[in-house]
Amino acid sequence: MADTHAIAPIMNPQTEEATGPYQARPFELVRYFSVTSLVIILLFTLLISTVISQRSSEMIQEEREQYARLLAANLNHSVIVRFVNPILREKRAIHVGQPDQAKLLDAVVKNTIHSFDVKQVNILDLNGNIIYSTNPVYIGRVAYRWQPFLLAASGGQVSILDPPRRVFELGGGPERVLRTYMPMRDQTATSAMLQAPHAVFEIILDMTDDFAKVWQDQVLIVGTLLVMMILLFVILRSIVIRGQRIMDSRAARQAKLEEQLNQAQRMAALGNMIAGVAHEIRNPLGIVRSTAELLGSQAGPEHRPLAGVIVEESSRLNSIVTEFLDFARPQNPDLRPMQVTEVLERNLQYLAPVLLEAGVKLERKYARSLTEVMGDPEHLYRAFLNVLNNSVQAMDGREDKRIKVSAKNSNDSGRRGVLISFEDNGPGVDPKTQASLFDPFFTTRSEGTGLGLSIVSNIAASHKGRVEVGKSEMGGARIDFWLPGV
Repeated sequence: MADTHAIAPIMNPQTEEATGPYQARPFELVRYFSVTSLVIILLFTLLISTVISQRSSEMIQEEREQYARLLAANLNHSVIVRFVNPILREKRAIHVGQPDQAKLLDAVVKNTIHSFDVKQVNILDLNGNIIYSTNPVYIGRVAYRWQPFLLAASGGQVSILDPPRRVFELGGGPERVLRTYMPMRDQTATSAMLQAPHAVFEIILDMTDDFAKVWQDQVLIVGTLLVMMILLFVILRSIVIRGQRIMDSRAARQAKLEEQLNQAQRMAALGNMIAGVAHEIRNPLGIVRSTAELLGSQAGPEHRPLAGVIVEESSRLNSIVTEFLDFARPQNPDLRPMQVTEVLERNLQYLAPVLLEAGVKLERKYARSLTEVMGDPEHLYRAFLNVLNNSVQAMDGREDKRIKVSAKNSNDSGRRGVLISFEDNGPGVDPKTQASLFDPFFTTRSEGTGLGLSIVSNIAASHKGRVEVGKSEMGGARIDFWLPGV
Protein backbone atom coordinates (compact mmCIF):
# COMPACT_ATOMS: atom_id res chain seq x y z
CA MET A 1 0.00 0.00 0.00
CA ALA A 2 1.13 3.52 -0.65
CA ASP A 3 0.76 4.75 2.91
CA THR A 4 2.63 2.13 4.85
CA HIS A 5 2.02 3.88 8.13
CA ALA A 6 2.45 1.21 10.58
CA ILE A 7 3.42 0.08 13.94
CA ALA A 8 4.79 -3.33 14.72
CA PRO A 9 2.05 -5.91 14.26
CA ILE A 10 0.45 -7.40 17.29
CA MET A 11 1.99 -10.83 17.19
CA ASN A 12 0.36 -13.97 18.37
CA PRO A 13 2.89 -15.22 20.94
CA GLN A 14 1.63 -18.76 20.83
CA THR A 15 2.52 -19.19 17.15
CA GLU A 16 5.71 -17.15 17.10
CA GLU A 17 8.93 -18.90 16.22
CA ALA A 18 12.18 -18.41 18.07
CA THR A 19 14.45 -16.31 15.88
CA GLY A 20 17.08 -13.67 16.20
CA PRO A 21 19.52 -12.99 19.00
CA TYR A 22 17.02 -13.86 21.71
CA GLN A 23 17.36 -17.57 21.22
CA ALA A 24 18.17 -19.38 24.43
CA ARG A 25 19.78 -22.80 24.36
CA PRO A 26 19.21 -24.19 27.84
CA PHE A 27 19.17 -27.77 26.53
CA GLU A 28 22.62 -27.61 24.94
CA LEU A 29 24.17 -29.11 28.09
CA VAL A 30 21.53 -31.85 28.16
CA ARG A 31 22.19 -32.57 24.49
CA TYR A 32 25.92 -32.76 25.14
CA PHE A 33 25.44 -35.11 28.07
CA SER A 34 23.06 -37.28 26.06
CA VAL A 35 25.81 -37.90 23.48
CA THR A 36 28.41 -38.37 26.19
CA SER A 37 26.14 -40.77 28.04
CA LEU A 38 25.64 -42.81 24.87
CA VAL A 39 29.40 -43.14 24.40
CA ILE A 40 29.94 -44.07 28.06
CA ILE A 41 27.11 -46.61 28.02
CA LEU A 42 28.51 -48.09 24.80
CA LEU A 43 31.96 -48.46 26.35
CA PHE A 44 30.49 -50.04 29.48
CA THR A 45 28.42 -52.35 27.29
CA LEU A 46 31.54 -53.49 25.46
CA LEU A 47 33.35 -53.94 28.76
CA ILE A 48 30.50 -55.88 30.37
CA SER A 49 30.00 -58.04 27.29
CA THR A 50 33.74 -58.75 27.24
CA VAL A 51 33.69 -59.74 30.90
CA ILE A 52 30.64 -61.94 30.31
CA SER A 53 32.30 -63.46 27.24
CA GLN A 54 35.51 -64.08 29.17
CA ARG A 55 33.60 -65.71 32.00
CA SER A 56 31.63 -67.85 29.55
CA SER A 57 34.88 -68.94 27.90
CA GLU A 58 36.35 -69.88 31.27
CA MET A 59 33.24 -71.88 32.19
CA ILE A 60 33.30 -73.69 28.84
CA GLN A 61 36.99 -74.40 29.26
CA GLU A 62 36.46 -75.75 32.79
CA GLU A 63 33.62 -77.93 31.55
CA ARG A 64 35.74 -79.28 28.70
CA GLU A 65 38.66 -79.90 31.07
CA GLN A 66 36.42 -82.02 33.32
CA TYR A 67 35.16 -83.80 30.24
CA ALA A 68 38.73 -84.48 29.10
CA ARG A 69 39.80 -85.77 32.53
CA LEU A 70 36.85 -88.13 32.73
CA LEU A 71 37.64 -89.30 29.23
CA ALA A 72 41.31 -89.74 30.16
CA ALA A 73 40.38 -91.77 33.25
CA ASN A 74 38.07 -93.94 31.16
CA LEU A 75 40.72 -94.34 28.50
CA ASN A 76 43.33 -95.19 31.15
CA HIS A 77 41.07 -97.90 32.58
CA SER A 78 40.30 -99.38 29.13
CA VAL A 79 43.94 -99.44 28.04
CA ILE A 80 45.05 -101.04 31.32
CA VAL A 81 42.27 -103.62 31.41
CA ARG A 82 41.97 -104.44 27.73
CA PHE A 83 45.52 -103.97 26.50
CA VAL A 84 48.23 -103.78 29.14
CA ASN A 85 47.09 -106.62 31.43
CA PRO A 86 46.33 -109.10 28.61
CA ILE A 87 49.66 -108.37 26.88
CA LEU A 88 51.62 -108.76 30.11
CA ARG A 89 49.91 -112.07 30.91
CA GLU A 90 50.52 -113.40 27.43
CA LYS A 91 53.90 -112.01 26.40
CA ARG A 92 55.36 -110.59 29.60
CA ALA A 93 56.45 -107.40 27.78
CA ILE A 94 54.81 -104.51 25.95
CA HIS A 95 56.18 -103.40 22.59
CA VAL A 96 53.66 -101.16 20.88
CA GLY A 97 55.86 -101.09 17.82
CA GLN A 98 54.88 -104.65 17.06
CA PRO A 99 52.00 -104.79 14.58
CA ASP A 100 49.76 -107.04 16.63
CA GLN A 101 50.14 -104.94 19.81
CA ALA A 102 49.77 -101.67 17.85
CA LYS A 103 46.62 -102.99 16.22
CA LEU A 104 45.14 -104.06 19.56
CA LEU A 105 45.99 -100.75 21.25
CA ASP A 106 44.51 -98.80 18.36
CA ALA A 107 41.30 -100.81 18.56
CA VAL A 108 41.03 -100.29 22.34
CA VAL A 109 41.61 -96.53 22.11
CA LYS A 110 39.28 -95.95 19.19
CA ASN A 111 36.52 -98.07 20.68
CA THR A 112 36.82 -96.09 23.93
CA ILE A 113 36.67 -92.64 22.30
CA HIS A 114 34.23 -93.67 19.57
CA SER A 115 31.22 -91.83 20.97
CA PHE A 116 33.20 -88.87 22.32
CA ASP A 117 34.07 -85.59 20.59
CA VAL A 118 37.84 -86.04 20.51
CA LYS A 119 40.13 -84.60 17.89
CA GLN A 120 43.22 -86.71 18.68
CA VAL A 121 44.69 -89.01 21.34
CA ASN A 122 48.46 -89.47 21.79
CA ILE A 123 50.33 -91.78 24.16
CA LEU A 124 53.87 -90.63 25.08
CA ASP A 125 56.60 -92.53 26.85
CA LEU A 126 58.39 -90.89 29.76
CA ASN A 127 61.01 -89.47 27.40
CA GLY A 128 58.40 -87.51 25.51
CA ASN A 129 58.27 -89.69 22.44
CA ILE A 130 54.89 -90.38 20.86
CA ILE A 131 54.49 -94.15 20.86
CA TYR A 132 50.87 -94.15 19.76
CA SER A 133 48.50 -91.64 18.09
CA THR A 134 45.06 -91.81 16.52
CA ASN A 135 46.75 -89.86 13.74
CA PRO A 136 49.57 -92.18 12.57
CA VAL A 137 51.54 -89.22 11.21
CA TYR A 138 52.51 -88.26 14.78
CA ILE A 139 53.82 -91.72 15.80
CA GLY A 140 57.56 -91.65 16.33
CA ARG A 141 57.96 -87.95 16.99
CA VAL A 142 60.54 -87.40 19.69
CA ALA A 143 61.61 -84.86 22.32
CA TYR A 144 58.02 -83.92 23.10
CA ARG A 145 59.05 -82.45 26.45
CA TRP A 146 57.48 -79.37 27.94
CA GLN A 147 56.10 -78.35 31.31
CA PRO A 148 52.59 -79.91 31.08
CA PHE A 149 54.09 -83.19 29.90
CA LEU A 150 56.65 -83.25 32.68
CA LEU A 151 53.93 -82.60 35.24
CA ALA A 152 51.88 -85.55 33.96
CA ALA A 153 54.99 -87.75 33.78
CA SER A 154 55.58 -87.13 37.49
CA GLY A 155 52.06 -88.26 38.35
CA GLY A 156 50.00 -85.07 37.98
CA GLN A 157 47.39 -84.04 35.47
CA VAL A 158 46.90 -80.74 33.67
CA SER A 159 44.90 -79.12 30.86
CA ILE A 160 46.07 -76.16 28.77
CA LEU A 161 44.48 -74.09 26.03
CA ASP A 162 46.56 -73.86 22.88
CA PRO A 163 46.93 -71.04 21.90
CA PRO A 164 45.88 -69.16 25.08
CA ARG A 165 42.79 -66.93 24.81
CA ARG A 166 43.42 -63.18 25.03
CA VAL A 167 41.26 -60.90 27.21
CA PHE A 168 40.13 -58.66 24.33
CA GLU A 169 39.74 -60.90 21.33
CA LEU A 170 37.55 -60.08 18.35
CA GLY A 171 35.73 -62.90 16.66
CA GLY A 172 35.97 -66.53 17.62
CA GLY A 173 39.78 -66.35 17.43
CA PRO A 174 42.15 -68.79 15.69
CA GLU A 175 41.81 -72.56 15.69
CA ARG A 176 42.14 -73.48 19.33
CA VAL A 177 42.46 -76.86 21.11
CA LEU A 178 42.44 -78.04 24.71
CA ARG A 179 45.35 -80.38 25.51
CA THR A 180 44.91 -82.59 28.58
CA TYR A 181 47.87 -84.55 29.98
CA MET A 182 47.31 -87.44 32.39
CA PRO A 183 49.60 -90.29 33.52
CA MET A 184 48.81 -93.83 32.47
CA ARG A 185 48.94 -96.23 35.44
CA ASP A 186 47.04 -99.10 36.94
CA GLN A 187 44.41 -97.57 39.23
CA THR A 188 43.42 -101.01 40.54
CA ALA A 189 46.97 -101.76 41.69
CA THR A 190 46.79 -105.27 40.23
CA SER A 191 50.20 -104.85 38.69
CA ALA A 192 53.05 -103.52 40.79
CA MET A 193 54.95 -102.68 37.61
CA LEU A 194 52.41 -100.00 36.73
CA GLN A 195 52.08 -98.30 40.10
CA ALA A 196 54.22 -95.37 38.89
CA PRO A 197 53.42 -93.67 35.55
CA HIS A 198 54.97 -95.45 32.63
CA ALA A 199 53.33 -93.35 29.91
CA VAL A 200 51.33 -90.15 29.46
CA PHE A 201 48.01 -89.66 27.73
CA GLU A 202 47.59 -86.50 25.62
CA ILE A 203 43.92 -85.92 24.78
CA ILE A 204 43.25 -83.09 22.32
CA LEU A 205 39.78 -81.55 22.12
CA ASP A 206 38.89 -79.00 19.43
CA MET A 207 37.37 -75.87 21.09
CA THR A 208 37.25 -73.59 18.04
CA ASP A 209 33.48 -73.95 17.62
CA ASP A 210 32.91 -73.48 21.35
CA PHE A 211 34.66 -70.11 21.37
CA ALA A 212 32.96 -69.15 18.11
CA LYS A 213 29.60 -69.66 19.84
CA VAL A 214 30.80 -67.50 22.74
CA TRP A 215 31.72 -64.79 20.25
CA GLN A 216 28.30 -65.06 18.59
CA ASP A 217 26.62 -64.70 21.97
CA GLN A 218 28.80 -61.66 22.69
CA VAL A 219 27.84 -60.08 19.37
CA LEU A 220 24.18 -60.80 20.11
CA ILE A 221 24.43 -59.19 23.56
CA VAL A 222 26.25 -56.13 22.23
CA GLY A 223 23.88 -55.82 19.27
CA THR A 224 20.78 -56.08 21.46
CA LEU A 225 22.08 -53.57 23.98
CA LEU A 226 23.23 -51.29 21.17
CA VAL A 227 19.77 -51.32 19.57
CA MET A 228 18.19 -50.59 22.96
CA MET A 229 20.62 -47.73 23.56
CA ILE A 230 19.98 -46.27 20.13
CA LEU A 231 16.23 -46.37 20.75
CA LEU A 232 16.65 -44.76 24.16
CA PHE A 233 19.01 -42.19 22.67
CA VAL A 234 16.56 -41.35 19.87
CA ILE A 235 13.76 -40.96 22.42
CA LEU A 236 15.97 -38.81 24.64
CA ARG A 237 17.10 -36.70 21.70
CA SER A 238 13.53 -36.19 20.53
CA ILE A 239 12.56 -35.09 24.05
CA VAL A 240 15.56 -32.75 24.19
CA ILE A 241 14.82 -31.30 20.75
CA ARG A 242 11.16 -30.81 21.61
CA GLY A 243 12.11 -29.22 24.92
CA GLN A 244 14.61 -27.01 23.13
CA ARG A 245 11.97 -25.83 20.71
CA ILE A 246 9.57 -25.08 23.54
CA MET A 247 12.26 -23.17 25.42
CA ASP A 248 13.25 -21.33 22.26
CA SER A 249 9.65 -20.39 21.62
CA ARG A 250 9.18 -19.23 25.20
CA ALA A 251 12.41 -17.26 25.11
CA ALA A 252 11.35 -15.62 21.87
CA ARG A 253 7.90 -14.83 23.26
CA GLN A 254 9.44 -13.38 26.38
CA ALA A 255 11.85 -11.29 24.31
CA LYS A 256 8.98 -10.14 22.10
CA LEU A 257 6.83 -9.25 25.08
CA GLU A 258 9.73 -7.33 26.60
CA GLU A 259 10.19 -5.51 23.31
CA GLN A 260 6.47 -4.73 23.18
CA LEU A 261 6.60 -3.49 26.77
CA ASN A 262 9.56 -1.25 25.97
CA GLN A 263 7.78 -0.06 22.86
CA ALA A 264 4.64 0.67 24.86
CA GLN A 265 6.65 2.65 27.42
CA ARG A 266 8.33 4.63 24.66
CA MET A 267 5.00 5.22 22.96
CA ALA A 268 3.46 6.34 26.25
CA ALA A 269 6.20 8.90 26.76
CA LEU A 270 5.96 9.97 23.13
CA GLY A 271 2.17 10.19 23.40
CA ASN A 272 2.35 12.43 26.44
CA MET A 273 4.73 14.74 24.61
CA ILE A 274 2.60 14.75 21.44
CA ALA A 275 -0.56 15.41 23.43
CA GLY A 276 1.03 18.41 25.16
CA VAL A 277 2.41 19.82 21.92
CA ALA A 278 -0.86 19.22 20.05
CA HIS A 279 -2.87 21.06 22.66
CA GLU A 280 -0.43 23.94 22.55
CA ILE A 281 -0.70 24.06 18.74
CA ARG A 282 -4.45 23.61 18.50
CA ASN A 283 -5.34 26.72 20.53
CA PRO A 284 -3.32 29.27 18.51
CA LEU A 285 -4.24 27.38 15.33
CA GLY A 286 -7.90 27.95 16.10
CA ILE A 287 -7.21 31.63 16.60
CA VAL A 288 -5.33 31.79 13.28
CA ARG A 289 -8.21 30.12 11.46
CA SER A 290 -10.93 32.28 12.96
CA THR A 291 -8.84 35.39 12.31
CA ALA A 292 -8.33 34.37 8.68
CA GLU A 293 -12.05 33.74 8.26
CA LEU A 294 -12.79 37.19 9.71
CA LEU A 295 -10.21 38.86 7.47
CA GLY A 296 -11.59 36.99 4.48
CA SER A 297 -15.07 38.29 5.16
CA GLN A 298 -13.79 41.87 5.39
CA ALA A 299 -11.08 41.84 2.69
CA GLY A 300 -11.56 42.91 -0.84
CA PRO A 301 -11.83 40.50 -3.76
CA GLU A 302 -8.11 40.64 -4.43
CA HIS A 303 -7.15 39.53 -0.85
CA ARG A 304 -9.98 37.10 -0.15
CA PRO A 305 -8.22 34.11 -1.86
CA LEU A 306 -5.20 34.59 0.42
CA ALA A 307 -7.42 34.39 3.47
CA GLY A 308 -8.98 31.24 2.01
CA VAL A 309 -5.54 29.66 1.70
CA ILE A 310 -4.87 30.38 5.38
CA VAL A 311 -8.19 28.84 6.37
CA GLU A 312 -7.56 25.75 4.22
CA GLU A 313 -4.05 25.16 5.56
CA SER A 314 -5.25 25.75 9.11
CA SER A 315 -7.87 23.06 8.60
CA ARG A 316 -5.23 20.68 7.25
CA LEU A 317 -2.97 21.35 10.22
CA ASN A 318 -5.89 20.84 12.55
CA SER A 319 -6.58 17.43 11.01
CA ILE A 320 -2.90 16.49 11.52
CA VAL A 321 -3.07 17.63 15.14
CA THR A 322 -6.25 15.58 15.57
CA GLU A 323 -4.43 12.55 14.19
CA PHE A 324 -1.61 13.12 16.67
CA LEU A 325 -4.12 13.31 19.48
CA ASP A 326 -5.82 10.12 18.31
CA PHE A 327 -2.46 8.37 18.44
CA ALA A 328 -1.46 9.88 21.79
CA ARG A 329 -4.66 9.44 23.78
CA PRO A 330 -5.24 6.02 25.39
CA GLN A 331 -7.64 3.77 23.51
CA ASN A 332 -10.40 2.93 25.96
CA PRO A 333 -13.07 1.36 23.79
CA ASP A 334 -16.64 0.85 24.88
CA LEU A 335 -16.79 -2.87 24.13
CA ARG A 336 -20.15 -4.48 23.48
CA PRO A 337 -21.47 -7.35 21.33
CA MET A 338 -21.83 -6.28 17.71
CA GLN A 339 -21.80 -7.46 14.12
CA VAL A 340 -18.62 -6.32 12.38
CA THR A 341 -20.36 -6.18 9.00
CA GLU A 342 -22.48 -3.25 10.21
CA VAL A 343 -19.33 -1.17 10.76
CA LEU A 344 -17.87 -2.30 7.43
CA GLU A 345 -21.02 -1.23 5.58
CA ARG A 346 -20.88 2.19 7.26
CA ASN A 347 -17.30 2.59 6.05
CA LEU A 348 -18.11 1.50 2.51
CA GLN A 349 -21.17 3.74 2.36
CA TYR A 350 -19.11 6.72 3.51
CA LEU A 351 -16.34 5.96 1.00
CA ALA A 352 -18.71 5.20 -1.91
CA PRO A 353 -18.21 8.65 -3.56
CA VAL A 354 -14.44 8.41 -3.12
CA LEU A 355 -14.35 4.91 -4.61
CA LEU A 356 -16.56 5.99 -7.51
CA GLU A 357 -14.40 9.02 -8.27
CA ALA A 358 -11.18 6.94 -8.09
CA GLY A 359 -12.66 4.22 -10.31
CA VAL A 360 -12.22 1.46 -7.72
CA LYS A 361 -14.21 -1.74 -8.12
CA LEU A 362 -15.38 -3.02 -4.75
CA GLU A 363 -15.99 -6.67 -3.87
CA ARG A 364 -17.67 -7.83 -0.67
CA LYS A 365 -17.46 -11.36 0.69
CA TYR A 366 -19.10 -11.93 4.07
CA ALA A 367 -19.58 -15.39 5.55
CA ARG A 368 -23.03 -16.37 6.72
CA SER A 369 -23.77 -16.48 10.46
CA LEU A 370 -20.75 -14.46 11.52
CA THR A 371 -19.85 -14.63 15.19
CA GLU A 372 -20.58 -11.51 17.19
CA VAL A 373 -17.47 -9.70 18.39
CA MET A 374 -16.79 -7.52 21.39
CA GLY A 375 -16.04 -4.14 19.86
CA ASP A 376 -16.44 -0.39 19.91
CA PRO A 377 -18.18 0.60 16.63
CA GLU A 378 -16.66 4.08 16.57
CA HIS A 379 -13.09 2.90 17.14
CA LEU A 380 -13.43 0.11 14.60
CA TYR A 381 -14.97 2.57 12.13
CA ARG A 382 -11.84 4.76 12.38
CA ALA A 383 -9.52 1.76 12.06
CA PHE A 384 -11.28 0.32 8.98
CA LEU A 385 -11.45 3.79 7.42
CA ASN A 386 -7.68 4.19 7.75
CA VAL A 387 -7.09 0.80 6.11
CA LEU A 388 -9.47 1.49 3.22
CA ASN A 389 -7.99 4.95 2.62
CA ASN A 390 -4.53 3.39 2.43
CA SER A 391 -5.79 0.89 -0.15
CA VAL A 392 -7.28 3.62 -2.32
CA GLN A 393 -4.12 5.74 -2.12
CA ALA A 394 -1.94 2.68 -2.89
CA MET A 395 -3.58 2.25 -6.29
CA ASP A 396 -3.00 5.81 -7.54
CA GLY A 397 -2.01 5.75 -11.20
CA ARG A 398 -3.42 2.29 -11.94
CA GLU A 399 -6.17 1.73 -14.47
CA ASP A 400 -7.68 -1.44 -13.00
CA LYS A 401 -8.32 -0.72 -9.32
CA ARG A 402 -9.91 -3.37 -7.13
CA ILE A 403 -10.54 -3.71 -3.40
CA LYS A 404 -11.90 -6.81 -1.73
CA VAL A 405 -13.41 -6.73 1.76
CA SER A 406 -14.15 -10.08 3.40
CA ALA A 407 -15.18 -11.35 6.82
CA LYS A 408 -15.28 -14.92 8.12
CA ASN A 409 -15.27 -16.86 11.35
CA SER A 410 -11.78 -17.82 12.46
CA ASN A 411 -10.16 -19.46 15.49
CA ASP A 412 -6.92 -18.08 16.86
CA SER A 413 -5.09 -20.30 19.36
CA GLY A 414 -8.38 -21.81 20.42
CA ARG A 415 -10.22 -18.49 20.65
CA ARG A 416 -13.32 -17.88 18.56
CA GLY A 417 -13.38 -14.72 16.51
CA VAL A 418 -13.84 -13.00 13.18
CA LEU A 419 -11.14 -12.32 10.61
CA ILE A 420 -11.67 -9.18 8.51
CA SER A 421 -9.44 -8.95 5.43
CA PHE A 422 -8.76 -5.94 3.19
CA GLU A 423 -7.09 -6.73 -0.15
CA ASP A 424 -6.12 -4.63 -3.12
CA ASN A 425 -4.22 -5.02 -6.40
CA GLY A 426 -1.78 -2.19 -5.69
CA PRO A 427 2.00 -2.48 -5.54
CA GLY A 428 1.89 -4.43 -2.28
CA VAL A 429 4.35 -4.19 0.59
CA ASP A 430 8.09 -4.45 0.15
CA PRO A 431 9.35 -7.33 2.36
CA LYS A 432 12.25 -5.13 3.50
CA THR A 433 9.88 -2.50 4.88
CA GLN A 434 7.28 -4.93 6.23
CA ALA A 435 9.10 -5.22 9.55
CA SER A 436 8.76 -1.44 10.03
CA LEU A 437 5.21 -1.22 8.75
CA PHE A 438 3.62 -0.51 12.11
CA ASP A 439 6.33 1.77 13.52
CA PRO A 440 5.02 5.24 14.41
CA PHE A 441 5.85 7.94 11.84
CA PHE A 442 7.07 5.38 9.32
CA THR A 443 5.76 6.11 5.82
CA THR A 444 6.82 5.66 2.21
CA ARG A 445 4.69 8.55 1.01
CA SER A 446 5.87 12.10 0.55
CA GLU A 447 2.99 13.34 2.67
CA GLY A 448 1.20 12.09 5.73
CA THR A 449 2.23 11.62 9.34
CA GLY A 450 2.89 7.87 9.25
CA LEU A 451 0.44 7.30 12.11
CA GLY A 452 -2.45 5.72 10.20
CA LEU A 453 -1.65 2.06 10.75
CA SER A 454 -0.17 2.82 14.16
CA ILE A 455 -3.61 3.97 15.25
CA VAL A 456 -5.15 0.87 13.61
CA SER A 457 -2.76 -1.35 15.58
CA ASN A 458 -3.53 0.47 18.83
CA ILE A 459 -7.25 -0.02 18.25
CA ALA A 460 -6.71 -3.73 17.53
CA ALA A 461 -4.70 -4.06 20.74
CA SER A 462 -7.40 -2.32 22.77
CA HIS A 463 -9.87 -4.91 21.40
CA LYS A 464 -7.47 -7.79 22.32
CA GLY A 465 -7.13 -8.56 18.63
CA ARG A 466 -4.28 -8.42 16.15
CA VAL A 467 -3.30 -6.90 12.82
CA GLU A 468 -1.09 -8.57 10.24
CA VAL A 469 0.10 -7.51 6.80
CA GLY A 470 0.85 -9.88 3.96
CA LYS A 471 0.54 -10.43 0.22
CA SER A 472 -2.85 -10.59 -1.45
CA GLU A 473 -3.85 -13.13 -4.10
CA MET A 474 -4.89 -10.07 -6.12
CA GLY A 475 -1.24 -9.03 -6.33
CA GLY A 476 -1.24 -6.18 -3.84
CA ALA A 477 -1.30 -5.96 -0.07
CA ARG A 478 -3.52 -7.78 2.38
CA ILE A 479 -4.32 -6.58 5.89
CA ASP A 480 -5.94 -9.05 8.28
CA PHE A 481 -7.77 -7.64 11.29
CA TRP A 482 -8.71 -10.35 13.80
CA LEU A 483 -11.23 -9.65 16.59
CA PRO A 484 -12.21 -12.04 19.40
CA GLY A 485 -15.77 -13.27 19.55
CA VAL A 486 -18.30 -12.84 22.31
